[in-house]
Amino acid sequence: MSKTPLGRSPKGTACINCRQRKIRCDGKRPVCSPCSSGLPSACRYSDGSLSPDQRLREEIAVLENRLEQLEHPNEPSKLSLHKTSSSTSAPRHTPLNISLNMRQALFRSFLPYSSEFGFCLDYSRFTASLSSSQQQPFPSILSACQLLGAYLSPVNELSALQSAFLSQALHDVSHGLSRNPIKLAQSLIHCVQAEILLAQYLFINGRTVEGKYRLSNAVSMVLGAGLHKIRSADIYAFQGRAGVHSLPPPVDPVDEGERLNALWQVVILNSCWTAADGSVSNIAYDVPESRIDAPWPLDAGTYSRTLLPDNLQGRYTVQNFLANVPDNGQSLLALHAKSAILFEKASLLRSQYNPHMALQEATRFQQTFNNLNSVINRMATSIPPLSGPNNSRSTIRILLVVHTLCRVAAIILHGTFEQSDPASHAQVLGSAESVVTLLKSVNLSDFPFIDPITGCLWTITANVFIREIGSQNTSRMPKRVSLKELMNSTEIIMSTMQIFASRSSFIEESQLARVRQTYMACINVKC
Repeated sequence: MSKTPLGRSPKGTACINCRQRKIRCDGKRPVCSPCSSGLPSACRYSDGSLSPDQRLREEIAVLENRLEQLEHPNEPSKLSLHKTSSSTSAPRHTPLNISLNMRQALFRSFLPYSSEFGFCLDYSRFTASLSSSQQQPFPSILSACQLLGAYLSPVNELSALQSAFLSQALHDVSHGLSRNPIKLAQSLIHCVQAEILLAQYLFINGRTVEGKYRLSNAVSMVLGAGLHKIRSADIYAFQGRAGVHSLPPPVDPVDEGERLNALWQVVILNSCWTAADGSVSNIAYDVPESRIDAPWPLDAGTYSRTLLPDNLQGRYTVQNFLANVPDNGQSLLALHAKSAILFEKASLLRSQYNPHMALQEATRFQQTFNNLNSVINRMATSIPPLSGPNNSRSTIRILLVVHTLCRVAAIILHGTFEQSDPASHAQVLGSAESVVTLLKSVNLSDFPFIDPITGCLWTITANVFIREIGSQNTSRMPKRVSLKELMNSTEIIMSTMQIFASRSSFIEESQLARVRQTYMACINVKC
């Protein structure tokens, strides 16, 4: 009996790719060693065994065909998957049955960027649960993650299935709360997380009304479950009121951390999109029932390493921050929440300004203005720089949003007196220039997407330069920047928006198109 030479596979078992390249193949399935270190998708055997990448594409083709059947039940199918019933009406909802291979591909696309979509769950615990047979996440969060995985996927066939994944995610989140009291807390947090992810996806795609509906659902669950009263120092004032005691106590610090993070991720979304369209906030910070007493969140992963002290309590958390009271909220998530709140408050205060208000009302307005300006300035100096030596790419992308929110809050606040007060005019222009400096300091190729709220922030910033261009010959304000510099700054912002327009119809259609139109009209007048 002949022996196979060392390092070679038995004759006839080498993959096609290795044969064509005339290299040794160990015949491992599903991917041999030489192919696994080079191009795994090219590994295929003559017996018809497919590589993981090829199997994924075949599964996608099956899903596409099934989706076509559901959308057009009366048309003949290209591929018969199931026996058709005599009824021509399609079922109200048919679950997407995807393979483990496809599910893993979707999560590989989403998880590296999860924190930037408002992911509030403990990353290590969540990823471990994906492969657990006992502690699987609820369908609501799984399908929402899969939707964003399809959005981010570099595989065109997977990306094309976003509508099917969206339908599945909307169905799952509507049935997300468990009736089992033991599982209620986890199912609620997973539901809140799913609503956050769905809202972000809808905002990205310019479906702001639907996005705000998902956001309002998340706010209702957070307030209804009393997450805003976690570790409140004012428990007696809320005893017996709805929601405060609706969830069992957290089982460990990680569980409590997920609840806190869920609260603050919802606050971020609510503050940003309330300011973006000038609508009424879903959270009334000054009303006792909805006032936030929960402490500021900690950094990601900290809850698994830290036992929260029993005496850690909060009260008037947002009001104290706006009153310039020092606090310990220095985590990246806390800074994100603070900058979003400042964006919201600056927008609200500016909408309340009336040049003809009575003296007493004008005095109160000026005091509020001065105090908010002080908070914004202090906040701007407390945000870490983008160029921190230990900053990951994900941290840099989030910090860019945080810095921009803070600068735009200053633009909006001082825009109240921009035309009449040289100091406010200088503050507006200086803050806009800071936004451009931020954009010039980052490598935009590291951004596969961007938080859609930046579309609003960049529009506000670009309009500062466009107004300045239009008033170059008429304004009484000192000329700090040349016409060429103003045009260059505007075009940098438009170029940045163009980069992300292909991945976000909100940025492309709602924001960039308006900026471009306003800018061209201004330039044409100048010419």
